[in-house]
Amino acid sequence: MEAISTLPPARTGAAGAWRWVCVAVCAATALAACLLWSLSGSALNDVRQVVAVGVIAAVLIALALIAQSAAPHDPSGALIAVQALVVVLTNSTVLPPALDGAWMLLYAPVALLLVLVPSGRAASRRWGLAGWALVAVCAAFNLLFLARATLPFAADLPDALGVALLPLFLGLLITCALAPIARYRHADAEARLRLRWVLVAGLSLPLTLLLCWTSYLVIGGPDLVVIGLGVMLLAIPAGITVALARPRLFDVDRAALATITATVLATGVLAALSTAGIIAGSALVDWSPPAALTATAVATLSAVATYPFLRGVFERMLYPERARALRALHALSARVDQDGHAPEAVEQVLRDALRDPGLVIGYRMPGMPGLRRLDGTEVVAGDDAVPVRVRGEEAGAIIPSPQAPARLGADVVHAAGPLIDAARSRAQLSRANAEVEASRARMLRVGYEAQRRLERDLHDGTQQRLVAVGMRLRVLQRAAVHDPTVAAALDTAVAELSTAIAELRRIAHGVRPSALDDGLAAALGHLGRSTDPSIELDIHAEGVPDAVATTAYFIISEAVANALRHAEADAVSVSVRVDRGLLRIRIRDDGRGGAHPHPTGGLTGLADRAAAHGGSLDVHSPPGGGTRIEAVLPCES
Repeated sequence: MEAISTLPPARTGAAGAWRWVCVAVCAATALAACLLWSLSGSALNDVRQVVAVGVIAAVLIALALIAQSAAPHDPSGALIAVQALVVVLTNSTVLPPALDGAWMLLYAPVALLLVLVPSGRAASRRWGLAGWALVAVCAAFNLLFLARATLPFAADLPDALGVALLPLFLGLLITCALAPIARYRHADAEARLRLRWVLVAGLSLPLTLLLCWTSYLVIGGPDLVVIGLGVMLLAIPAGITVALARPRLFDVDRAALATITATVLATGVLAALSTAGIIAGSALVDWSPPAALTATAVATLSAVATYPFLRGVFERMLYPERARALRALHALSARVDQDGHAPEAVEQVLRDALRDPGLVIGYRMPGMPGLRRLDGTEVVAGDDAVPVRVRGEEAGAIIPSPQAPARLGADVVHAAGPLIDAARSRAQLSRANAEVEASRARMLRVGYEAQRRLERDLHDGTQQRLVAVGMRLRVLQRAAVHDPTVAAALDTAVAELSTAIAELRRIAHGVRPSALDDGLAAALGHLGRSTDPSIELDIHAEGVPDAVATTAYFIISEAVANALRHAEADAVSVSVRVDRGLLRIRIRDDGRGGAHPHPTGGLTGLADRAAAHGGSLDVHSPPGGGTRIEAVLPCES
């Protein structure tokens, strides 16, 4: 795996300083050459050429400064500056006529850039030798012309020497152009991202050839190719600069797809127009303007209509992981819409489709800082995190792993956005429901504690005082034997006091049965003995917390009362068991059945009691078939 290499600190500083000097010298020399050139020429065509070359050189110098600032250890900035100088010198009148082979120098800096990108050094010694061999061929070609012009004994050197260097130059140029492609196969994810910028910029070469083809087809000559060459001289340095400075400026893969698709369609359009010219027996330039415009419009509209389909084909060929991700996301969206499938599966879908098991989705949860998982744990987002926006709001971010084979595309992020937002909304709703359930459980426990205190206060306080008053009245009644009126009044008071004590005991029992102090089994046993007919009990609920036991007792006692009073049942059975942290309750009777929960009915009250404790209650009561009530309560046993 190849990594972006760096030099030791001392050498890096020295090399960086020399490269800054190189950039400055090239910029000053190019500026001086443009000034001399502009002063020496006066024709309108010369002025236009000076302006065009000056603009290209200025852009290249700006790119050199950006590249040098972004990667001081990398020679790319200096080479781009040299490219600017060569563009000025080879297109101006500053160079002597003896250097007729200077055109070759236009390609040398670009070739070296392609060999060195993105690490600043060649991938191997052989690739480095190819770059230096190209420079040597350029130097030999120009020295040959210079010797023939300046040295008398070299004037008769055969032209075959120069001609022999041209195939070698072309072969080395093609070799250098293949260097980024060969390096891409063994590069890591970061280097591949940088190289994709270079490969996209390299597509300017076939576009230049297409422009040359267009020029011959439309105007009958190669004049338009100059525009393509100018674009190519800017595109490759610009691609390398972006690769070094801001490789994540935007989605380079989308740019590559668009460029490749446009190139293929342009080739098709030109081929169709050329075929039409061959069939018509004349080039497009010789057609009448209406016919030429009609043919061009038809071919262009056909290309526009074909663009989406052809782009999809290239996307599946070049970026299969993106095509897989889009298909999987669309399938998941359909399942969510039709079958109620959980949108939380979007994370696993992206992991599988993108071949990135370490991919994580972080969500923006209201009231929580940073990114969070659905369970609330914090997520650390690095530089590779891709924000996901839905309706102008950041719903979260997709965070690829460092070993991710490919960068996320904007279309994948856009397709995942609604699913991520839906998963976030469901998590918020679930968290809100959990908070409500927890609040209800806390309120239930507080209520039970208050009932427990009230029952104890009634039993140990008020009830004992009333009993003491009753005993005192009995003593006074025995002392008042000589006054029948007083004795009768005291007897009435004692009877009423006994009735009040009995009612107070029933109230205390309704608040919370004191039998629960001995556990749920004891309380239910007392309940079974006090009913007529007696109920069948099967109780295995040792160590149940008091709040759970209280809820279970009231559910059972009310269900039994309903069965005996309203369902006319002859037999009732109650089963209570603790099973894996859950208290499972079942009450069955042989009554008339047909019981259904009503908004204000007793069964709804039982369900509310169970739900308040985080449990559930189910009623099965077919007409004439009895009633079965099953409740499940969380139990911390």
